[in-house]
Amino acid sequence: MTAGKLSVSFLVIAVVLYFTLGALIGYIADSMTPQQEVKLEKMLSYDDNISDTKSPYIRGIMSRLTKCADLPYPIHIKVLPKKQINAFAAPGGIVYVTKGLLKKIKSENTLAFVLGHELGHFKHKDHLRGLGYKLIYGAAGILLGNNYGNILSITLTVSSAKHSQEQELAADAYGLEVMQCAYGTVNGADELFEQMKDGKEWRYFTADHPAFEDRLTKMRELVKKKGYNTKGKILPLGKWR
Repeated sequence: MTAGKLSVSFLVIAVVLYFTLGALIGYIADSMTPQQEVKLEKMLSYDDNISDTKSPYIRGIMSRLTKCADLPYPIHIKVLPKKQINAFAAPGGIVYVTKGLLKKIKSENTLAFVLGHELGHFKHKDHLRGLGYKLIYGAAGILLGNNYGNILSITLTVSSAKHSQEQELAADAYGLEVMQCAYGTVNGADELFEQMKDGKEWRYFTADHPAFEDRLTKMRELVKKKGYNTKGKILPLGKWR
């Protein structure tokens, strides 16, 4: 078999493995209990030196949002002392937000949407699925070596792009839902995406995310379809330090 045919065969196998393992990861994620998630978070230890934020302002926003969210565990917020603009959900109900992102946000409405978006990842267990895929990528590189490990990793990354983007759009929809419930308006939810058009500093926040224009379009279509209020008051960002 020629090298070209071997590579094509390997790519086909990689895609089949992706969907097979994806189904398995989905089953494990859906079956994992809140208690098991907490144990998993302690094993991973993203950063043991970062404790929950002491800001009553941020904690108050999250408390307001979680009253509208149907989640099986309390949510904790940790502020990472990083300049990069990013936010992500981690096992055990932990939302990490960077100082860089908080400095960029201009209103409480926008922050509420960002936090609501992360609650959407918990609701759909995207954080567990994402972790499962990362483990697959790492194992592939170790077991198959540089050449085929890299091919498999690239193939899996391309194959998962559409799924990842669908997860982000679903989390956007959930963020709008809990924001409307908690604040009575979704005004300001799109402010962050409008800002994202300004350049490269958003690259950490936008990895594996749909294009900003697509997200804005779909958000606005959903807002119109659901009849969400877009005329509510924009609240200034309070003291988050």
